[in-house]
Amino acid sequence: MNFKTIFPRLFSEKSTPTISIDSLTEKHLSEHVPAWKNVYDGETPWRYARKGGLDGGYRRVRGISAARALCSELSALCFSQQMDLRFSSPNTKDLVEKVLQENAFWSCFPLFLEKTFALGGGVVKVYTEGEKIRLNYVGAEGFVPTQYDEKGVYGGIILSAAAKNGENYLLAEINSKTDNGYTVTNRLFKQKGGEYREVPLSELYPELEERTEINGLKKPLFVYFRPACSGDGPLGTSVYANCTDTLESLDVVFDSLQREFVLGKKRIIVPTSALRGEYGKDGKLHKYFDEQDEVYQAFSPDDREELKIYDNSTQLRVEEHKQAIEQLLDLLCMQTGLSAGSLSYHNGNPATATEVTAKNDRTFRTKTAHQQLIREGLLQMTENIVLLAVLMGQLPASAMEDKPVITFPDSVSRDNTSKIDNAVKMLSAGIIDKNQALGEIYGLTPEEAENTK
Repeated sequence: MNFKTIFPRLFSEKSTPTISIDSLTEKHLSEHVPAWKNVYDGETPWRYARKGGLDGGYRRVRGISAARALCSELSALCFSQQMDLRFSSPNTKDLVEKVLQENAFWSCFPLFLEKTFALGGGVVKVYTEGEKIRLNYVGAEGFVPTQYDEKGVYGGIILSAAAKNGENYLLAEINSKTDNGYTVTNRLFKQKGGEYREVPLSELYPELEERTEINGLKKPLFVYFRPACSGDGPLGTSVYANCTDTLESLDVVFDSLQREFVLGKKRIIVPTSALRGEYGKDGKLHKYFDEQDEVYQAFSPDDREELKIYDNSTQLRVEEHKQAIEQLLDLLCMQTGLSAGSLSYHNGNPATATEVTAKNDRTFRTKTAHQQLIREGLLQMTENIVLLAVLMGQLPASAMEDKPVITFPDSVSRDNTSKIDNAVKMLSAGIIDKNQALGEIYGLTPEEAENTK
């Protein structure tokens, strides 16, 4: 997809562009991202249903938020524990861990990962602010990929919204790969009516450089994360992109369950002679049945049948709805690569990630595929942190040769105890060497195992 032909004014260096809101929010992201975000936020196409009766109209369909629950479950499954980060140099490890701690990485990244599963991608940008190294977590709705190949995304536009004195602004940070390195161009747009028009950058960011060239840089300072789902080349797709019909069915059944309680309320039939009447403030007679009335009433024996009170309540179909929801949740699991029951809401006590993957091979395979891409992205992110630390003089140049090793200790294996025992036995028998044993236990590549200290 060539974004220059779709959005030529943003890439023009001479013109003063006028940009419509629709262009920024729909055409220049993946065309499906807005729809995926609406499902994640509960603003689905099936949110409203037509009412009955002559007046018609629409009512809001009650939703179960299955898409958000699915992405939250995948995020917790793939990144439920702090990752094990290792470097050969303790100084390098201490600096990287300090940067992660200062940027609330351990609390922000799981939320970022949840949105990445929902929207099909996301970006973590590493940058400097004074003497500090910062991380910026950008969802797919705020990133426009412009340069990519089969290896990944290496150029794009990061969009950031801001407001000042009641005015709305949009900052476009254009990251482009050049023959000599990388170029970062910042352009500011101000909303006027339904359009954004470019204004001087100093109007909102007086200290921000309009153009920065980094010669010799071979990779961008942002990292593009995506789920292990097929998409447009290296661009990912939402984990629920192909199962929106199931999500709609879940909302329909849940809405029916909620209406079952509303429409199935207890109803008592009383004779008209048991009703009392009072005139309201509007001057009209309002009749009601006083359930607290204990005064003796005189009646004829012939009126005995007419004075009976009947319970006309209907039986609630709760179990049928619960079974339908369970079946649809299992279907959603099958469509998203999870084992049946992974999204069940009454399977007893919650299981840890290791317990789940120990008995659910399908979940384990899906989790492993997602974690492989997450690990690759985190390795690039930590390498960018080290690069900026070297450029700022916080680490020596030799730190660039110190390659990080990342593992997920608690959730990477089906059963850590059995894996360790098997690896130790094969190592003792001479079947595998030390590096292969480390790879078997921690899921490391031969290169990563070789660099492990």
